[in-house]
Amino acid sequence: MRRGAEARGRAGQAAAVARVAAGAAWLAALSTAGPALGQAPAASSAPELVVDAAPVFGTSGGMPWGWNQVVVRLQNNGGKAAKGEVEVASTRYGEQRVFVASAPYTVAAGASIHVRVPVQVSPFADVQVRALDEGGAQVSSHALSSTSQRAVVLFDVSETSLVRGGLHEAPVAPLYLPSGRGPGSSPSPVLWVGQPRYDGATGDPLLPDRAALYSAADAVLMRTDTLSRLNGAELEALAGYVLSGGTLALAVARPEDLRHPTLAAFVGGEVARAGVAPPTLEEIVPPGAPSGFGKQGNALLPAPSASPAVAESLSGWSGGNLRGSPYGSSAFYGLGEVHLLAFDPTRPPASGDPWAKIRVADLARRAYDRRSTVAFRPGEEAMGLDLDPVRRELDPNESSRWAIGVSALLLCLYAVLAGPINFSRAARQGTPLRALRHLPVYAAVTFAVIVGVGLLAKGVRGRARHLTLIEAGAGITKGAVRRFRGFFVPRAEELTVRTTDASGVISTAVLAELTERRDRLLVERDGARLTQVAALPWQTVIVREDGVAPLGDGIAIVAEPSGDVVVSNRSGRDLRGGVLWLPAGVARYFARIRDGEKVSSRAGVDLGARSDGQSWLSHVSFGRRVGGIDIHDLGGGLLVPLLEPDAPGLGAAWLAIEEAAGSAVDWFPAGVPVLFGQLDGGEGRASDSGLRLERDRVLVRIVGYGGRP
Repeated sequence: MRRGAEARGRAGQAAAVARVAAGAAWLAALSTAGPALGQAPAASSAPELVVDAAPVFGTSGGMPWGWNQVVVRLQNNGGKAAKGEVEVASTRYGEQRVFVASAPYTVAAGASIHVRVPVQVSPFADVQVRALDEGGAQVSSHALSSTSQRAVVLFDVSETSLVRGGLHEAPVAPLYLPSGRGPGSSPSPVLWVGQPRYDGATGDPLLPDRAALYSAADAVLMRTDTLSRLNGAELEALAGYVLSGGTLALAVARPEDLRHPTLAAFVGGEVARAGVAPPTLEEIVPPGAPSGFGKQGNALLPAPSASPAVAESLSGWSGGNLRGSPYGSSAFYGLGEVHLLAFDPTRPPASGDPWAKIRVADLARRAYDRRSTVAFRPGEEAMGLDLDPVRRELDPNESSRWAIGVSALLLCLYAVLAGPINFSRAARQGTPLRALRHLPVYAAVTFAVIVGVGLLAKGVRGRARHLTLIEAGAGITKGAVRRFRGFFVPRAEELTVRTTDASGVISTAVLAELTERRDRLLVERDGARLTQVAALPWQTVIVREDGVAPLGDGIAIVAEPSGDVVVSNRSGRDLRGGVLWLPAGVARYFARIRDGEKVSSRAGVDLGARSDGQSWLSHVSFGRRVGGIDIHDLGGGLLVPLLEPDAPGLGAAWLAIEEAAGSAVDWFPAGVPVLFGQLDGGEGRASDSGLRLERDRVLVRIVGYGGRP
């Protein structure tokens, strides 16, 4: 028995050794025969690429919904240059909604590069990043998740973020609590702190290169030495983000940064050190931590004053448009704000000081609340908003309804002529069957006439229409822009639609019936283009574009000592149908403000004295409560009779824009004037994507005081 068991044991050990040897031989055969399962086959001469991908904004393990940017690092360990394409796809689960963006790459042997790809992340979508070689074979694949990011977001441009360690998921108390405006709606009462990736070769942060790609950030925190090094597309994107309503908080790193032209451009002049402003020393009471939210370790404790080490280092700032604020010194830049902090929260001792942390959290909260003052924040994803009024504005079918009435009338005439009149006439002539000979002739003529009416109404050539809103601060030469570009074609075809400039992002907004939403964006050096846009005969496709648009030398709004408000139009175009809302709750109307003209509020028509203006004025004067703030509607429907005599169709255009923006926009923020109207001549284009531009309506909204009189 014992000898049999030992024999069986030795036999089992021998079998096990044989299996291990066979397995090793199988793995060796695989290593010499080809790549492992799931890997793309590679030629022996192809360079080896190491690929890594991560989103610019990813503060909670996923990419925020809306426009974002993926940074892909490619390290070429091969012996020859590698070329190919990086592809980022956002696929919404359970729906045929796909957005694919791609950008080419070329990396030399032994080198590494970063490729930045903008992508529109659909709600509840999965994001896949693939690197393809020159022949289209997959080299690498990475899966990323998406998130609604229901929180107040601070983007700390630091390689090692001390702010994140002390404030991530700390409680905040935003006042702006919209419901149904974009994904996520109201935020959770916590603060999320994110940070960018850094280029290992240069030591510089990898920041978005388009303003719309900052859509996930409520505030950006940066040191002035980092700001001084920014240039090119990254600087333009940051400036576009702020003038579109974003918030930039700056910690002064070096004295020479105060004289840098970039900082001077943001705050309106050179900066000098000054005493600490009284608002900076006032106590800010932190919010309590709601049950179930945030990290208990990052709860903000009351701190009436700064610690001695921080208090000794506090400083105020003067120059340009700066004014004292709870955070140091602040200035408006376009629709946004720039805060020059009295302390440096990215370095000790302020990074660990409760008083300083309360101010950083409150600054981010204020930045989120300011979202209410911008109708279209560039890059923001919208869910459940009504784009049908925009479609009606851009759809030529809406202006050809008369053809239906004419065709119905022709059919009635045909019925009378081919029926009673035709047969009665034949009966009187004694040849009743002759009426049957005439029926095909009458039918053919009627058919031809109806077809002709249809062709006359719809046309035989494709055409395009634009509806654009530019929002800007007073006196600023650029503004945030939302373009709705409609395309109407007589036959089925695939369109290629380019961005207006290199700073824009583009996607489809309204598609033809029975068409799947499958956007394909190709990113190039001079911009991006949306390819394979499916257009069906006599149906309108609408493309949405977000970015920054020029406004000539700007439109200034200045308060005079007499109490009047003066508007100076230097946009390069006449402004038609202008309405100037004043902080006192009154409004003035200007039928036209010519380019280069200066008008006073005293010279405008008092809308309170007009019957059509009274109803609109009473509607917008009463605010609606959204969370903890009051907002004021535009009242686009009531503008139609007011604007129609001087600007036909302008009231309907404002109504379409208001519906597309949603019901949680404060069109008339408290304490500042607002001017809105139409710029004659559009944006000066004659065609779009090879189609004649039939209508180019540009609306403008100017907020606040600013500019030279």
